Amino acid sequence: MLLIEVSRIPPEGMDVNALLDAGEIHVAGETGFALAAGGTLACHVEKGDDDTVHVQGRLSARLGMECGRCLEPFPFPVDQGLDLFYLPHRAGEDDDAEEITERDLVVAYYREGRLDLGEIVREQLFLTLPMKRLCRQDCLGLCPACGGNRNVDPCDCPNPDVSLSPFPKLFEKGSSS
Repeated sequence: MLLIEVSRIPPEGMDVNALLDAGEIHVAGETGFALAAGGTLACHVEKGDDDTVHVQGRLSARLGMECGRCLEPFPFPVDQGLDLFYLPHRAGEDDDAEEITERDLVVAYYREGRLDLGEIVREQLFLTLPMKRLCRQDCLGLCPACGGNRNVDPCDCPNPDVSLSPFPKLFEKGSSS
C-alpha cells in the first residue's frame, strides 16, 4: 500500500519498495498512457521534527503511449530520481492563494496525517510525459492522402494540393487587420 501514516514513520525513517499498480497510483483508466507491468518505486521516507516529510528515491516505469504522428503504440521509459519535501496541510490555509511563493514551487502538502505515495508517483509520471509524443524523432507519420503509415510503407501518393486548403485564406485575413 502506498498510503503512509506520517505518525508511524520511525525516527530512522522507512524504506518503501513497491511494484506500481495503476489503481494505487491513480492512473487506472487514464487515456493518455497506460502503465506497463513491472514499474517500481524505491524510496526512503523520513519525518522531520516539524512534521515535514522528505522522500528520496527512484521511480522506474514503462508507459505505453500512442505516437502523435503515426498513431502507433510505443513504450516510453521513465527512470528518475525523487527528492521531494512535504508539509502538513493546515486547516484554514487558502488553497486558492493568488500569489505563489518560491517555497510553493519546491514543497507540497499532505492531508489528514497521511502521505499518499501513489499520488506522488502519479504526479511525477505526468511531469515526465513529453509535450509531443513521438515513437521516434524522425517519425514520418501518416500519409494525408491514403492514410498509410509512412514509417512502414512509403507510398507514392502525390502531395496534397495546398491551393485547395482554406487555411492560407485565414492567415491572409488575420494579417490585413
